[in-house]
Amino acid sequence: MKKIIILILCLFGMQLQVKAQSQEVLFTVGKIQVTPEEFKTVYEKNKGVGNNIDPKTPDEYLDLYINFKLKIAEALDQQRDTSSKFIKEFGGYRTQLAKPYLSDSGSEKRLSKEAYKRMQEEIRASHIMYEMASSALPSDTIKVYTAMMQLRDDIVNGKISFENAARTKSADTWSANRGGDLGYFTAFNMVYPFESGAYNQDIGKISKPIRSQYGYHLIKTTDRRQESGTVRVRQIFFAAGERANQEEKDRAQRSINEIYQRLENGENFLDLVTYSEDRKTKNRGGEIPEFGINKMMPAFEIAAFDLKRPGDYSAPIQTNIGWHIIQLIEKKTLPSFESLEKEILAKIKRDNRSQLGAAKFVKSLKMDYDFTVKERDYKRALALVNRSSFAKGNWQIPKVRYDPVIATFADEELLLTELLEFWSINQKPMEESSVNEYLRLLFDVHANDRIVGYEDSQLENKYPDFKNLVREYREGILLFDLTQEEVWDKAAKDSLGIYNHYEKVKFEFSWEDRIRYKLWLTGDKKIARKIYKRASRNKIDKLKKLLEDNEALTVVVSEGVAERKDEIVFNTIWEKEKGIYGPEVVGDEFAVLQVFDFIPASPKALSEVKGLIIASYQNEIEKGWITKLKAQFPVSINKNVRDRLFQELAD
Repeated sequence: MKKIIILILCLFGMQLQVKAQSQEVLFTVGKIQVTPEEFKTVYEKNKGVGNNIDPKTPDEYLDLYINFKLKIAEALDQQRDTSSKFIKEFGGYRTQLAKPYLSDSGSEKRLSKEAYKRMQEEIRASHIMYEMASSALPSDTIKVYTAMMQLRDDIVNGKISFENAARTKSADTWSANRGGDLGYFTAFNMVYPFESGAYNQDIGKISKPIRSQYGYHLIKTTDRRQESGTVRVRQIFFAAGERANQEEKDRAQRSINEIYQRLENGENFLDLVTYSEDRKTKNRGGEIPEFGINKMMPAFEIAAFDLKRPGDYSAPIQTNIGWHIIQLIEKKTLPSFESLEKEILAKIKRDNRSQLGAAKFVKSLKMDYDFTVKERDYKRALALVNRSSFAKGNWQIPKVRYDPVIATFADEELLLTELLEFWSINQKPMEESSVNEYLRLLFDVHANDRIVGYEDSQLENKYPDFKNLVREYREGILLFDLTQEEVWDKAAKDSLGIYNHYEKVKFEFSWEDRIRYKLWLTGDKKIARKIYKRASRNKIDKLKKLLEDNEALTVVVSEGVAERKDEIVFNTIWEKEKGIYGPEVVGDEFAVLQVFDFIPASPKALSEVKGLIIASYQNEIEKGWITKLKAQFPVSINKNVRDRLFQELAD
């Protein structure tokens, strides 16, 4: 909610320039200088929205923008931009805004198209996995890779079958029991390296060892088929889980078989859902939320996708929780790429395939900023590390006489002392022979972080749209708390002030003349006459009988308090005296009106318009605040610049 309010506050303000660069100044507010280019950007961005709600001329917009800048000047004068709360909140918003600019957008587009292409097909594959930590050093990964290559050679040469090797050697015990078989899957069902290995080879082929965060895999692609899409189904279910005793299991099986026989005899599926023991789906006709492959229990899923036409139902299906009969409601094919693109991109950002784009992005930054490592000085840094103590995790940074540059990029330098500090913080117990390799990995991590951080610091200079958006959020956050304190809270919490303001403006919120009434409308003139006679003679019982006989089909009755404008009928019949009036022709109907009371025009009660009164009171407080700010921060407008700008906006 606060984010939305911040954006609303920013409607008339996007940019803050404390110093005008080499541009003319349109107006100043205290020390703030606003250029015509800045105002034009704001005006052009917001006039489309404003024209639909409350059209404003450039002159009116200028007044609004000056008022906006007056509030920003006050926030800066109070140093709200230096508070820890502001810095934390603004930093969080900026981090989110920067993310799209700190990735390789080309990689994301390529990966999204690749993912959609794969989603059009389902792969069946088996695998053998050798477990290995994702943090393993390259020297350790070589050993596992070599061992897995040897196993692959043995399989290819017929010394052992893939299935037997999976059963006896794979670290994935679930698939090992099935000879390595993982069933069918599609894009995003598996980690990206594994997915690519399975998709990028022909049926029957065995991949070379493929690295994932879980270890190394040999992948055998065993089948391909067209995508299954998604299904909507309903079910009838009888519980018989693994903990159920034999009597309970027998009861569930007898019940499902009886239901199946009744379906075969022609009974309606929805009628029989009432017997289902799945409380979650029973009350919505047995319907299960739409799903695709690998989302349900295998037996259930296979049976659901095997159904061909809506209305078809399965034979009884047993799963590890009980027995099911499934009826197909709808099958859906894969939607278009355009309709799925946003969803695919969101999955890519959460998926490890996004690391490919990150790596490419860092590589391009290093080229753009001419990243250079001074290897001689890097070796000197290595010489300062005692490998024995580092391998035990207790190495201390030695004192150094000078601080050479280890690497350079753009106008930045990575110094020896910061590298030693990073090494010290990230040391951990390991084999002494692996220390140099680990230190180089740490250096690469730190250098990459530095260069991405530098790019982050340059975003406002490189991308005007980003600069404007960041300033929009910055000013919005500054203004939110200030406006809440100066206007919103003052108005909402000041009971006496609300009442006094109500007394001042209550005639702006008045009722017109009103009547307390009862109204009968019917298309039958005879019935209208009968209603009039019985109502005017106060024959309540006969009137009630008449309505009971006719109301549902021919008579509409309403009652309450209304103004003349509230009902078309009242433009024809409007009486200030109590009584029964009509029947009068209103369009194609006949109306009979009973007036109980006439209520002359009067102000609405405070309780009826409190929200509007508070809003009006807020406007009054804000006007007084603006007057005070204008006295505090002098406003000066360059009329020549304004005239030229307004002429340009009018063309």
